[in-house]
Amino acid sequence: MKDWHTKFFKLWQKVQFDVYTPEQDKAQTDFICKVMKLKKKMSVFDVPCGYGRIANLLAQKGMNVTGIEFNKHVLEFAKQKALDNNLKINYVEGDMRNFSYRNKFDAVICWFGSFGYFSDEENEKFIKASAKSLKKGGRFLIDTHTLETIIPIFQPLSKNRYGKTPFKEERHLNLETSRIDVKWTLGKESQSSSIRLYGYKELRDLLSKNGFGKFKAYGSIEGEKIEFGSRRLILVCEKL
Repeated sequence: MKDWHTKFFKLWQKVQFDVYTPEQDKAQTDFICKVMKLKKKMSVFDVPCGYGRIANLLAQKGMNVTGIEFNKHVLEFAKQKALDNNLKINYVEGDMRNFSYRNKFDAVICWFGSFGYFSDEENEKFIKASAKSLKKGGRFLIDTHTLETIIPIFQPLSKNRYGKTPFKEERHLNLETSRIDVKWTLGKESQSSSIRLYGYKELRDLLSKNGFGKFKAYGSIEGEKIEFGSRRLILVCEKL
């Protein structure tokens, strides 16, 4: 299911603007600022940035923000939102596997389950690029599910509604590839996703291999330590 995201987000963009409330957006941004020790004038890279949900709030707090996103539709929304709020943000249309900044940022943020879309080699390529883009001592944050967060709550099928439209997820946990493959159906339209699920130690080892250390791991934006059954893994580390 190579490059599934190029088709999937044509479906997801129909609902992604309503996943979180403004209050939740603020709480997530405040948490990011706290654990990443962000201050005004720091340079922050949001990758991928989606429709600017976090990037715009970071800019409001005085950070110098760059965001990269392949989906032109949501990127244009982010640019317009920034313009409407008189925010200077460097929004770039591009692929999160193929950026080439060098020693530019104080912080790189990969938020809202955007890690693991690709092959193991391409996922590592993103980590390598993130490391190169950071200044020495810069911080890297990955917010993702892991095997330890998914297995305790795994359900093959779930049904919900977005407004009046039925929304269904049919899931398969592939133990051979350590990927969660999902068929998403919104109304009569369906798309599929496939995300690599790393174990916590496996992901830490991958980051260590690529020059990161001083790890701190959280189970949610409440700030509790990661454990089996946590809601998510929010992993913060530094470029050594």
